[in-house]
Amino acid sequence: MDEKEDFSGDEYEYEGSILSRVADVVTTPFRALISKEAQKAYLGTFLFLITSTLLFVIAFVAYWVFYFTYVPQIGLQSAVHLQFGDTNPWGTAIIGSELTALQEYDVSVSLHLPRTPENLAAGNFMLDLALIPPQEPTEGKNASNSLIARSRRPAILTYASPVVDMARKVSRMPLYLVGLQREEETLNIQMMERVEFARGWRNIPSNLRLEIHSREQMQVYDVQVKFKARFSGLRWFMYNWRILSCLVFTSMFWSMSMISSSVTWFLFSTFSKPKDHNDVTIKKEDEEGIDTKERTKKQGTKDEEDLIKEEEIEESTNIPPLSSDYTELTGFTSYQANVGLGTGLDRPPVQEVQRRRSHSQGHGDDDA
Repeated sequence: MDEKEDFSGDEYEYEGSILSRVADVVTTPFRALISKEAQKAYLGTFLFLITSTLLFVIAFVAYWVFYFTYVPQIGLQSAVHLQFGDTNPWGTAIIGSELTALQEYDVSVSLHLPRTPENLAAGNFMLDLALIPPQEPTEGKNASNSLIARSRRPAILTYASPVVDMARKVSRMPLYLVGLQREEETLNIQMMERVEFARGWRNIPSNLRLEIHSREQMQVYDVQVKFKARFSGLRWFMYNWRILSCLVFTSMFWSMSMISSSVTWFLFSTFSKPKDHNDVTIKKEDEEGIDTKERTKKQGTKDEEDLIKEEEIEESTNIPPLSSDYTELTGFTSYQANVGLGTGLDRPPVQEVQRRRSHSQGHGDDDA
């Protein structure tokens, strides 16, 4: 019966050991996932993702701020309200502050004219455009002094023979009647090409003046002066390849930000890392352990020497070693007593020695 119980107990212990091993194998990965090192890794990864995302947003915003600052508006137009009277029609307009220094512009004038007999009879006519710096008078005739740029260009309505003109009118008569088309023409006259303004607010025009010179009194619907930027180099790339340039410059800004942040964090963590109290404690414990081992070794050596001396004394004097009772009563160790016997110093009382001898002899008789 006992053998069966022992066998069943051993079987249970064996099964328990197998289950514990299986449980250790299964739970080992989960222990690694929730360990302190894993928690530190999770926290570091979370902080890295948050920091990288924030820096990417900052880089994206910084690129578009740089884009709108560096790349000027490509198109700018100003309406000119002509003044008619005894002189040639003329008009002024405010350009604004959209023009950029060191940027090439093409300047053109858009004339919206009716195809009246007077305009057709005028033939060629001249346009006089002047760009005026800030705080300059714009009334009266053009002044050749204190002008940033000036240009005079010819213009004329498109010629059509009477037969062609009559056929065109007949074919478009239904559109004319319902108001979908009118007998008009728009002329785009190129006035300046690749004009560039120097640095400084006085070198960038703030106003313009346009004057029409003609033998006949011109009839005009409206006039527009247009500025079109001609990009080159980096501005051309950023304007014509906006998505690619956004990706490239945003990645550059983000990479530089990440490198700077990593270097800063490394320096901060290196120079501001406090001493690890655990390391200090472990070091102290190691030192204390070494001291304890040395003391234990010395004590063991001393005890062995004392035992050898006691045996020598016993052999020479035939006196057994002192019991623990005597040590507790007198405070003398066996080593001190034996030394006293040999030197005459710290010798225990004779009565006590005799008592111990008689006591030992009594025990010997009882054993016999």
